[in-house]
Parts: sequence; C-alpha cells; structure tokens
Amino acid sequence: MKRKLITTIFMVLSLGALDAAAQDYQAPQVKISQDKVRVNGKSYYAHVVTEKQTLYSISKAYNVSLQDIYDANKNLDLENAGLKAGQVIFIPTQPSAPAETAPSAPATAVPSPVQETPAKTHETPKPRESSALDRWLYPGKFKTNKAEEQPSAPAETEAAAEPKDTVPAFALDIPERIKVAMVLPFTSSRLSDNTVDFYSGALLAARDLGKSGISIDIDAIDVRDSSYINRFTFADHDVIIGPITSKDMQMMLGKCPSDKLVISPLDPQAYALSTGHPSVQAPTPTVFQNQDIVRWALQDMAPGDSLVLITSKGAPLSEGSKIIVDALKASGAKYHTISYGILEGLSIQRSFESHFSLGGVTRYIIAADDESFVNDAVRNVNLMLFKKHQVALYAPSRIRSFNMIETEYLHSVNTHISAAYFTDFKTKNVSNFIMAYRALYNTEPNQFAFHGYDTMHYFVNICRTYGRQWPKVLQDYNERGLQTDFRFVREDGAEGFVNTAVRRVIYTPDYKIILQ
Repeated sequence: MKRKLITTIFMVLSLGALDAAAQDYQAPQVKISQDKVRVNGKSYYAHVVTEKQTLYSISKAYNVSLQDIYDANKNLDLENAGLKAGQVIFIPTQPSAPAETAPSAPATAVPSPVQETPAKTHETPKPRESSALDRWLYPGKFKTNKAEEQPSAPAETEAAAEPKDTVPAFALDIPERIKVAMVLPFTSSRLSDNTVDFYSGALLAARDLGKSGISIDIDAIDVRDSSYINRFTFADHDVIIGPITSKDMQMMLGKCPSDKLVISPLDPQAYALSTGHPSVQAPTPTVFQNQDIVRWALQDMAPGDSLVLITSKGAPLSEGSKIIVDALKASGAKYHTISYGILEGLSIQRSFESHFSLGGVTRYIIAADDESFVNDAVRNVNLMLFKKHQVALYAPSRIRSFNMIETEYLHSVNTHISAAYFTDFKTKNVSNFIMAYRALYNTEPNQFAFHGYDTMHYFVNICRTYGRQWPKVLQDYNERGLQTDFRFVREDGAEGFVNTAVRRVIYTPDYKIILQ
C-alpha cells in the first residue's frame, strides 16, 4: 500500500512538472514557404530556416514527419548536424506517411524528446567606435563610425558549407540532374598530368555527391580540340569548370552565354579576366594571401610586441613583396624596417638586436622572393632565439617550396604562412579521400587531385542548394574543403568573382604544422 501511494505521488508530481513546462514553452513560429521546387521528379517546399526554429516545429507546421525531412535532405545530415539559421531545407509537399499527431494539449505543448537544438545564429557584435586600423584589420566588420549603424559580423571562413542568413529573392530552380562541363587541356603535354589529377579528384567528388542523392552529368571537353568544343553552346550546363590558362579562358568566355559564370579552377592569372565576361577565380590570388600575412601579424600584436619588416636592399620589390609593403603602409600600424643585402648577412645582427622587443614578441614580416636572401633572413631571425628573444615570422606561402631553408628553422622561429592551399592529413575527411583515391586509381593524390575534389564539391553543392541561379548567392555561400576554402567577393566594377579565403598555417616550435 505504501509503495502504491509513493508511485501515485510521483506520477502526480511528474504531470504537474510537465504542465508547468508546457505553460512556459513558446513554440517557434514557422511560416509556410511559398517557393516550390522539383527534384528528381518530386515536389518540395524550399524552406529557409530562421532563428529558434527546430526540426520539430518545422515538421508540425508542414504536417510531415521528421523522417520525411531527414530523407529529403540527406546531403545535409540534419539528424546529426542540426539546423543553421539561413539554411535552405526541402520539405515534401506530400508526406510519405501520416505525420506525427500533435498532442491533444494546447498548441504550446512541450515538444517530444527528439526535439533538435534550435538553429544556430551569427552573433552581432556590439557597436563601438572603430579606428582606421580596425577597419583595415577586419574588412567588412565596420561599415562607418556613425553611431546609428550596427557593425556586421566579421567575414570569416566557415568551418563547413554554411550560407549566411540570406533569403534568396528568387524562386529556386533546382535541376533534377546537375549538368557540369569540365573544359580542360587533356591532351597538352605540359598540363595533361596535372589535368588528369584534377579531373580524377573531381570525379571522386561527383561520386560522393551522388551517394548523397545528387544526380550529376559531366561533359569532359578537351579545350585543345576546337572541333569538339564547338559542339557545345554551354547554355544547358549548370556549372562550367575550366579552362586553366588565361589564353584558353579568353576563348571560352567568348563561347558562353552572358549569364553563365566560367570557373577558372587553377591559374590565378585568369583573375585579371574577371573584369570582362562573368567569371569565377577559384584559387585565391597572391594579392589576398600576402595582404593576410600583414593582417595576421597585426591581429597577433599584443602590448609590448614589436613589428619588423625585412626587405632586400638594392633589389626591386617583386609584385608579391610590394603587396606586403603596401598593405603594411595602408594599415597605419607602427613598424621598423631592416633592409640589407645578402653580403651583409653576417654583420646585420646589430640591426636585428636594435629592434627586438624587451618584454614581448618580435614579429618579423619578410617581403622578399629571392630564396638566398629569405634563407639568410630566416637564419638571422633564428639567431635571435639564442639571445633569449621571443620571435614569430610571417612569410609568403612560397617559402614552403624553398629547398635551401631548413624545416627546423621554420619551426624554431614560429613561422606563420597565409596560403591558398593546405591539407591537414590528420582529419577524417582527408583520410577518407586518400583511401578512396588509392582504391580507385591505385596511386597517391596530389594537390591537384585535392583541388579537383574541392572545386567540384563546392560548385555542385551550391547549385544543389540554390538551383541554376546560384551565382546570385555566391558571395553568401562559404565552404571549407579538404585543401581549399571558398569565400567569394565581387571586386568593385568587375563582372566576375574572386576567392579571398586563405588558410593560416603555423610551424610550431614543437615541430607540428597546424591549421589555425
């Protein structure tokens, strides 16, 4: 009798707690989308997720089951990844089975235990007065110094494919099969090996995307075969990747409809063509990599640190070095300069000692391309360690290809590199790609194979998400690939888009290479 009484009391208390929770809970409002799309012959609503919406609340609003939403968005892995504000998800217009019945309690009833975490939102920083240096360090974060204007969120590379909180102002025309043209120099003796690697990586991406339910047709076109390339008008292609060289790119732009973006997949020199026919520069040009070197060093500066620019005396600045020097001047930051010739390397230590930081880190930026000089500069920075100084080196990405420089030195001086490409072989996705590539092609993937995978994956994904009008949201769709990140901007007065994403790589003193 006593046990029965205790059980009854527990049940009453539990029901009371649930009733109190039901009164406190406010169901997120979900507005039924007016946009419908057809994918693989099935009709879907294209729903844009807003703040605080959950899969549970969305399923109730559309009168479908959670499983219906999971099945319609397999490529997003919603069951594990949850929702993000601004994300576009597909909702079946007809449920595959009767939707879960809502509880008979009021409309504000507590959701079931399978409720997902509310959609993630971007935090908006509190407004504050911004200096010229702030605006240079964080482009896009500060609009003006007007008190009434709110600063926008910093433009940072997303950890995964994540559209910003932007609702498309157009109907989503999702193709049932995404048609991709790959216009590459397959028969050129100079480029064919790299082209095949790039193409092989792209095919592997197409296979993985196909497993997630995305249907893709690929036309592989040899840019050297004019008789074959003339068969295509490219009006029916949803994604056009290639060619590589500036000359071939110019030819290709003349053949494509004006509303089709041509994606330059490898050659950063094609970036100059973005002022004509609409084009996309997929690899990040050197100008953005070298500007980020300066930005990174200034962001790392702490009280007591000093900043030193190292240049080669008597040698004209290369284009890349000039970008670094100009960026440093434009920042308005305080810095010292050490300029010397290679023959002065053994006697220049006094200049290095005169500019070191007494209580902080001395941060050196190298603006030089000559391998011998860069090697000597790294050696001089390394000597400062023996005098018990804290140092950090910021250098162009090409320093990784210099054979004269000891890798041990790069680690000891805490080298920071802003690069367009970097592969973190410790990650699971990279390991999976390598294993799959070996199994398919019986060889090891190189950087061209990785970039082929990333390029195909990004552009097919954005087409799958936003349909044939994906160029309209290119600036709002960021993705982190295996080796390359994508964050596009349209240059002032230009028709095309350029990738500005960089990967920040640090050679740590404990002999690790980490991706920040």
